[in-house]
Amino acid sequence: MAAWIGLLGALAGAGMALLGQYLLRRSDTRERARAALLDHCAAVVALSEDYRNRVWEERHLDAAGAVAAWDLHQYRLAEARLRILCPDRRLAAAVVALDAAGKQLGRAWRLPGRKDDLVDAAWRAHRESVDRFIQAAGKAIGR
Repeated sequence: MAAWIGLLGALAGAGMALLGQYLLRRSDTRERARAALLDHCAAVVALSEDYRNRVWEERHLDAAGAVAAWDLHQYRLAEARLRILCPDRRLAAAVVALDAAGKQLGRAWRLPGRKDDLVDAAWRAHRESVDRFIQAAGKAIGR
């Protein structure tokens, strides 16, 4: 009888150890996914802010070529990673809206004989999209 109790205790101990490893691995995986999502959200915000700054520099400081030198590839890469990793529909919608606002700002900026009121409106809309994206990202990440 003592052998059975010892065997049962060993099996219970092994089961608890395996369950603990499973729960720890699951927690680590979830935390890594959350950290990756945070990194990609931060990259999208940083690159969007950089784009806005470059438009401002070209408009107000006559820094020719500042917008053209913006790293569109890194923005698209961060945005694509975010869309792939994103489990939250609000965040997915916010990244699509931010992309559309960025395109609209680019269009208004590059119009021949551009009108400052169109650029200003696109500028404000892009700022609002960045802010909505930040709010959606904070909720999706669990801030």
